[in-house]
Amino acid sequence: MARPPAFLRELLDGATNATFIVLENGNIWHINEAARGMFNISRSTVNQIDVLLTFTAHESNENQTSRRWTNVTKGISSESNTISIEGVGNKNNGEIFPVNVKILRIPFDDDFENGHPTFCNRQKRSDGNESFYCLYIQNESKDISQKQNCSPQEDKSTCMAAPQDAIPKASAKSIDETGNTDEKLRSDLADINIVDPIKSEICEVSSEDEISRELIKNEGIMAGILDASFHALFVINQECIIQRINKKSCEVFGWKKEELIGKNISMIMTEKHSTNHDSYVKKYVETGIKKIMGTQREVIARRKDLSTFPCVIGLSECGKSGLICGFIRDLTRDKAANAALVSKNIDLVANQNLIMSIMDASFHAIFVIDKKCVIQMVNAKSCDVFGWKKEELIGHNINVIMPPAIAEHHDSYIENYIKTGVKKMIGTQREVTAQRKDGSTFTCKLGISETKETGLMCGFVLDVTTEKAAEAEILAKQRLTEKIIDAAFDALFVINERGIIDMVNTASASVFGWSQEEFIGQNISMIMPSDHAANHDGYLERYLKTGFKKMIGKEREVEARRKDGSTFPCILGMSEVDDFGSKQFVGFIRDVTIQKSLLLAQAEREASDSLLYNILPEHIAKRLKEDPSHIADLYNNTTILFADIVGFTDRTSVMSPHDVVVMLNDIFSRFDYLVDIYDLNKVKTIGDCYMVTSIPSDELEHDGCSRVCRFALDLMKAVRSFNNTGPRHGHITFRVGIATGQVVAGVVGTKRFLFDMWGDAVNVAARMEQSGLAGQIQVTKDVVENAGSDFSFERRG
Repeated sequence: MARPPAFLRELLDGATNATFIVLENGNIWHINEAARGMFNISRSTVNQIDVLLTFTAHESNENQTSRRWTNVTKGISSESNTISIEGVGNKNNGEIFPVNVKILRIPFDDDFENGHPTFCNRQKRSDGNESFYCLYIQNESKDISQKQNCSPQEDKSTCMAAPQDAIPKASAKSIDETGNTDEKLRSDLADINIVDPIKSEICEVSSEDEISRELIKNEGIMAGILDASFHALFVINQECIIQRINKKSCEVFGWKKEELIGKNISMIMTEKHSTNHDSYVKKYVETGIKKIMGTQREVIARRKDLSTFPCVIGLSECGKSGLICGFIRDLTRDKAANAALVSKNIDLVANQNLIMSIMDASFHAIFVIDKKCVIQMVNAKSCDVFGWKKEELIGHNINVIMPPAIAEHHDSYIENYIKTGVKKMIGTQREVTAQRKDGSTFTCKLGISETKETGLMCGFVLDVTTEKAAEAEILAKQRLTEKIIDAAFDALFVINERGIIDMVNTASASVFGWSQEEFIGQNISMIMPSDHAANHDGYLERYLKTGFKKMIGKEREVEARRKDGSTFPCILGMSEVDDFGSKQFVGFIRDVTIQKSLLLAQAEREASDSLLYNILPEHIAKRLKEDPSHIADLYNNTTILFADIVGFTDRTSVMSPHDVVVMLNDIFSRFDYLVDIYDLNKVKTIGDCYMVTSIPSDELEHDGCSRVCRFALDLMKAVRSFNNTGPRHGHITFRVGIATGQVVAGVVGTKRFLFDMWGDAVNVAARMEQSGLAGQIQVTKDVVENAGSDFSFERRG
């Protein structure tokens, strides 16, 4: 596989220009230290030039289009083999910046005419690479210090493409051509990992003829590379005699080419440096110790008119030719920019003690940073909050107090503001997460302001950990409250002093038909019928004025209205909540439509049962409710009592119907009372006849006869008590007959139930009453035997 000459690695590593060697397919073959600094690609892997550069083509005065590497190379003419093009650089951290790119095309394994490559009668190579390209990149950012990748405030020894003590020798930066990588090489390459798509091997030169041919070929390549550079370049031999220069050297130093070629390089140096320069090179040639080779340093250079200027010089070897290439960058503009910036900061430095006193008196952490986000000042509170000392913070990027996820993007925010002027963060306050020295994080409120005169920015940091904890607790309680409210089965409303709904629960939406969103902000009267809605706000106003709680703290039944206009009965309970001087009212509403229906049905059932129990014995009524079919039973031991008013027909013939009914109701009501006391069964009344039996049940009739006898005695007392009231139609007298025996009992009728009894015992009891004496109780022998010893009987002759 074709490869560029190996000497280019060492040659370009000493250049002050950001320089790439790129193959025709866009693979990067080599990148020098200045380019690494410009594109910020340490600790990353890059193998394609399109990753780092986007080229711009001007189609008109206003329109621009982006072009990729393959399109750019097609536009290089075969006559000049060079092109200058604008573009955009893409740093590894995402930052972009405008660039000017000079591209020199160099063919593989071709002769050169007059120091330039020729392409006559060439065939395309099988690997697709006819040529390789040398790219010089110049940062076109307006900020001079940014273009050179160093701060104007930095010390002169570090204001270069890279600090002198941080730049390894050029040979250590290149991939070892033999493939053998010792520990020194691995160490040097740890921070810079540029993928070399061509694993080349050193071509051993075995004869002087081969060396000569390589020198001739390399000289042609070198000529193209030198003239394409943005900076002055000199090629000297081991005796420090100038062999070749580029056009830029003549512009910078004022000499013509012929005035420089063949002269000692010391002619462009001041006396201080020229005295020892030859000895440096000689020592390197003799010992091989690269003290100045492959490095960059700041020196003072001299022009033809004897004026001097500061510059950065980088030296590198030109392959095996024994030649040395020097790259020179004029620092005059950089120095002027540094001086201007220092001048702007004089007032700030003069007042630093006063400013620090004011800052240290603050209750909040304060940081002052420059446009590069480097901390210039901090107050004492910052040290308390973050755990660092002042000297540990000053001079470091402000992202040291940020978690990695935020720190990664912070500088780009400031840079975007500086470029666009859009104050996304400046002049505002926002909550962010900060990080202490021990790695712990906390929530803080950050406010940033800018001082236009100095270009510095001041950040105020307030730790809101306590406030956030309190807010979180309040929020947790609020969420718990909302969950409790939503868990309630009843509709719940929270209203303010004006009757406006602030909160509702899920049940409210289910009960009334409105969504929770439709409720919020509306007057509570929306759920009331029109006659109540008109007066509701007046109730609240009257309470707030008088303090009289007509509804507060009470429950009452009201009528409510749904979204569809229908109404329903509900129970309303209201309570008052005093929220830091602002009153709110909580209303619980329970729909009692079902409950009222159930209560009404229950009342109807109870009334029906009561009526049924009045007609039938309780156990018969229960049987009839469970099974409405015919009920007919035989009872062997039932006691029957008949009571009849003596002379009823003659007495009532002279009475009005009203008086008859009143009299019968009075006397029979007294009998009914006694029936309940002795737990007997009232069968019926027929005219003036009253029929009572013991409960017709085998289980309940063990003392039925004695209870009927006691009822008969109390019946006579009730009649005497009635007579003592002085009835207007005179006293009445009853005959009573009692018998015991077997009966048949059952329910008859479908419209009016009647529990009746039939059998000899019934007939005998009737005859006992009919044949009895007025005011007397006549019983059968069976009654005497079953009544027990508590009664005394007289035989009737």
